[in-house]
Amino acid sequence: MPRHTTTYLSDDEEPLEDKTGALSLHSKRTERQQKKQTKRDRKREAIVNLTKLPTELILECLKLLTPGDVLIFGAVNRRFRSLVSRNFKVIGDAIIRERYAILSQCFPLPKLLTQIDPTARDALVNPQRQQMLAIHHKPYRHVRPLDPTVVCSCITCFMLWNNLCLALDFAHWQDNLDLGKPLPIIPRGQSPEWNEKLVQSYVRIVRKALYNSLWHARILELHLDSTIRAIRRHAENKGNQRKHVEMTDEEAGSGTDVFLAKPGPLSLEFPYTRDDYDMLEAYLPNRWWTRNSGHNRWIYTIAGKHEQDLEHVMRNATR
Repeated sequence: MPRHTTTYLSDDEEPLEDKTGALSLHSKRTERQQKKQTKRDRKREAIVNLTKLPTELILECLKLLTPGDVLIFGAVNRRFRSLVSRNFKVIGDAIIRERYAILSQCFPLPKLLTQIDPTARDALVNPQRQQMLAIHHKPYRHVRPLDPTVVCSCITCFMLWNNLCLALDFAHWQDNLDLGKPLPIIPRGQSPEWNEKLVQSYVRIVRKALYNSLWHARILELHLDSTIRAIRRHAENKGNQRKHVEMTDEEAGSGTDVFLAKPGPLSLEFPYTRDDYDMLEAYLPNRWWTRNSGHNRWIYTIAGKHEQDLEHVMRNATR
């Protein structure tokens, strides 16, 4: 049988006191988690505080942001998305006016077919005329032609559409150009799926811009960034002795296109292939440098061209 033992305390011994407690956790992983949680709480608090501001004050703040930041802001929650979608014209027009006054004249929007007079509209979509315009539907690798049932198909609008799509493609390949990595070669007669998806994404963005000035501002923002990066690349190329666009670091960091008002080289020729991107420094179409009566300045040549094209279309339609 097991034996039982009993422990007795002597007269000079005290009962034991339990002083154990919870161990404090301390590790790098715990610190990282705590920092992340603190950051989340601050963001959540900032959003809650921002939602309490009046709409008028939020709109004034949004006008000071870049188009990309405004679009990100609109994705935060339902109220912000609704606020941006209801006021896109006010926000987009203000941003273009303050940041992209020059680029907006180089890259204006083509006209929607619904904006055209019904008589001229019928002449534009005439099947015989569309067949004659087949040469302008040349399937570039980097640009897809406009849809003549949605967008005005006068020569001016064709050019404006192509320029907007080109700006998006030029922006897409900036990392390759900065690193000196060759752009992908597409064999003649082939249209790989990756390229088709890419150029179709440009079509969707430009069509958004036709209805929403905030997306137009976004295209101009991307092209300004492309232009700044291209100017820097060419300035670093000591073997290139051509006249360059003058730009300081302060001007590049300003987020505006004001520095493009200075005299510089013309850039009117449309890059028909991506191979031309290496030599593209500042593609700013639809403007000329003039020296009239001692006033040296840029003049923008697109004004009135659309109306002239429509008159030409109407005259041909009545023959």
